Amino acid sequence: MRFGIILHGPEVVDVGLAKKIIELLEEIGQITAIMSGYTGVAAVIDAGLEAKIDISRMRKPSVELVDLSQTADFLLLVNSAKTRDSAKRFGSIIFSRCGSKLNKPLIQVDDGILIDWNGDGGEIVRLLESKLGLVNIPPSTSSPLKEIKDGWRSLGGVIPGENVWINGVVVGKATSESIWISKDRQNRIIARGIDLKETGVKRLGDFDVLSAHVRSGLTRRTTAHPRAIDSVKKGTYLIDHAAEKAVYNCRSAALVITIGDDTSKIAGALLFRFNVPVVSITDGDEDGIAREKLMVKGSVMIRVQAGTDDIVGDEVRGALFNGKEYIDDSLAALEAATLIMKIAGNRLINYEIAE
Repeated sequence: MRFGIILHGPEVVDVGLAKKIIELLEEIGQITAIMSGYTGVAAVIDAGLEAKIDISRMRKPSVELVDLSQTADFLLLVNSAKTRDSAKRFGSIIFSRCGSKLNKPLIQVDDGILIDWNGDGGEIVRLLESKLGLVNIPPSTSSPLKEIKDGWRSLGGVIPGENVWINGVVVGKATSESIWISKDRQNRIIARGIDLKETGVKRLGDFDVLSAHVRSGLTRRTTAHPRAIDSVKKGTYLIDHAAEKAVYNCRSAALVITIGDDTSKIAGALLFRFNVPVVSITDGDEDGIAREKLMVKGSVMIRVQAGTDDIVGDEVRGALFNGKEYIDDSLAALEAATLIMKIAGNRLINYEIAE
């Protein structure tokens, strides 16, 4: 038998569920395991599973499941949701996006539960139930598409007080479990149940309400001992408030320059796994969506005046990158930091070198 496995998020690796499923199914067939989610890449490396789980590129679960269905006999969507309701909601969204293109059994395994989405799991469902002690629950009968009404989209699995981010941008804090998002006439986000953050609203700009990737809470709710792998390094990259690019585009960079507090913290920890140094430009406006504070030895953290990291970042983009996000030159961290601090001028507060 052939199994196609989509792993979603770092928690599924950190709690050991990914390894258990891979080892169980390896005993009875061939597996192709793929990580979906940029923070999950770090978890795979921390667990030493990069030889068994594909972390080569950004993956959308629904697209990968359809692709895997061409060769696999059974498909598994493995997740570790915050609640059972959010697990069912997540699976429902993925299953609906696959639509009629999915022609193989889809089994969702979550924290303690199992959902046989198209009712064709048969012997594999029974195996997973018995070996992993999972509770088989019925799939949701309501379509997630019903949660779109008059241009508004409902969001589930959100806890009041959590940060909410859309397409990688923190847009505010949840004030309710019932959250709805839409756009105004200027194509800016409007929301119910979210205390919107103006800088996040501006940074997000126009977006597709239906297909936008929405998350809440922390980037990684679980922890593991960090581990790094190495490769040939070349070139210098710029990451401007899009931390997910770090783990896919910059893993072989000689140096990465990051703009923004949360972006720098997330990207620094992700790139630590690939032994890539970072020069960060921050102004103290951190939302606190990431716990890890990791950077490769020799990385430089530059602090500028409040509200100026974007401005200094734009000037760095123009001066060092000719308005782009990559140059062939492999700059050293201290060399780049010195140039950036000159650009910052009197907006510079201090800097720190990671040890």
